[in-house]
This record gives sequence, C-alpha cells and structure tokens, in this order.
Amino acid sequence: MSEILNLYPTLDESGVNKAGISIQQTELSYRDDNEDFPIIIEVENGDEKRYIAVLKDERCKWYPDTHNLIIHKAGTITHPDTLFGANGIVAHDSVIGVAAIWSSKKSDLHGTIQYGEFSLTSKPYSFDRNYTFERSILRGSLKYKLVLYLKKSGNPYPEEMHLANQTGTVLGVLEECEFYVDGNGSVFPIKEVNIEGKPLWWVDFDSTADAFEDLFDDDHVVVCLNRAHPCFADLSIEESLKKSPLFLEVISSALYIIVMSVKELAGTYWNDIITGNNLEPGTIAEATYYFISKLGWDASDPAELAKSIHKYFDENL
Repeated sequence: MSEILNLYPTLDESGVNKAGISIQQTELSYRDDNEDFPIIIEVENGDEKRYIAVLKDERCKWYPDTHNLIIHKAGTITHPDTLFGANGIVAHDSVIGVAAIWSSKKSDLHGTIQYGEFSLTSKPYSFDRNYTFERSILRGSLKYKLVLYLKKSGNPYPEEMHLANQTGTVLGVLEECEFYVDGNGSVFPIKEVNIEGKPLWWVDFDSTADAFEDLFDDDHVVVCLNRAHPCFADLSIEESLKKSPLFLEVISSALYIIVMSVKELAGTYWNDIITGNNLEPGTIAEATYYFISKLGWDASDPAELAKSIHKYFDENL
C-alpha cells in the first residue's frame, strides 16, 4: 500500500497534547430482554489508540445475528482553539467535525457515526454518544476509526493558505481499532479443526462437568467444524446463518445435542435448570435455561425441542 503524502498540516501527538484531547475507552454493550449488558473488550495486540480485540460476553448470550451491539464513545477537547489559525490545522473560521468511520467487510457494509462539531470559540468541547448496530448488521469484524475532519471550510487569512480547506478532509485519527464480533461471544463456542477422516462437524461435550458450577465455554462445550471434510466449503461459515442453510442446520442440531446432553448431566436437577432456580451466571445450566426460556424452546420432549429450535431460527433470522 502506498503512503499518502499530506500537503497540509494534520493532527499529530503534539497537537493532541496541546489541544488537551482526551478520548474515553470504548464501551460496548447489548440489549437483552429490555436490559443492557456489557461486553468485554479483550485486546489481543496494540495500545489504547490502535488495537485489535475480540469481544466476550460473560453471560454467553451475545451473538451478532441475534442481538444488537451498542458502542459508547465520549471525549473532551479542552483547548479546541489551538487547532485553528496559522499554527493549527484549519482556518480560523472553519468548523471541525468529530466522526467515526466504520466497516464490516464480511457484511459488505460501512458508514459513519457523527459525534458533533466545534469551532474556534467552542471551549471546552465534549461529546458523548451511544450508537446501535442492529442485529445481523455485523459479520466477522467491525473496523472503527475515530477522526477529526473538516466539516465546513473557512475563508483563510493569507497566513492560513497552507491549511486544509476542502470539506470532508480527514485532519487526524484519534483512535483506530478492529473488533472481532464472531466466535468468542457467540451463542456457544465454535472452533475449526483439520482432521482427515472425521465428520464435517460434531459437539465436544464434557460429560464430567458440573452444569451448575462449570462455565459454558470451550473447556466444556464446543462445536467443532472440520476443514478437512470435503463439504466444509458448503458451510459458508463467513456468511450469516440466514444465507447458509447448511450452517444453520449444523447450529440447530448442535444446540439440540447440547440441551439434551445437559438434561442427561443434570439428572434429577433438570427441573432447576428449566425453571432457572438459583443458577450462577455464565454456567452451563444458566446458558441452557436461557436457551429454553428466553428463546422460547419447548423442552418437554426431544421431538418438540428440535422443532422449536428450528422454529426460533426461522422466525428470528
């Protein structure tokens, strides 16, 4: 990729410090049953201004096909006047905008989030906003870049002619990150394997686990998708469940196996699970209760359970 040579001053670290720009850490959450729940951002590499992260829901409920994603961003510019004039990055009477540029490549979608604008006399300036990505919007990852841009061009003085003056010009990047939205926070853990001679998929369920104490994670429950199988490409796992009937069938069948396995594991305590009696958050039992009660599944017998799982996906994707 070629480097871009800017012929005008842009925001650098010195300018950030001089203007007193402070950006709060990104907060993510989702809405479930009329209540908001946080999503943990686990940074894999980078720093506070540029990083790659995966998302984790401690309740093991959030999934981009079934829940929204709420991104909260806030920040303050204590001395915005330093960004204007001959020693700044725009002319004295220009207007600077604050926005986020986002994209989700696998969804083939992109857009902007407007956070506000400020001018020479805006002192101090702050923004604070939630933005909601509705369910099924994001796939794979969400790239998010918080920028300052020239929202309204000015009438530069002679000593300001070297400054950017074209509307829409990006003046500086305040934060840049990529959130992987598939996998870690999904309805249940999924992993890809590459084993010749094995089926296309299977469920690894820890039959020695304690459903009421052990977590619903890949140490105890995981769906394995086998890349070595000749039909693996037909799963189209990079597509949404709605666009991949085979993958949807795998997920539906896997959920059926998991619920029935938990029922066998719970034995005489199965009724505590289906009623949600004193269940610890994040456990196998609590996750199973969520599937049955919140998603409206009928666990009265195996045939009804399979039918209600398929019905749920038919009506909600």
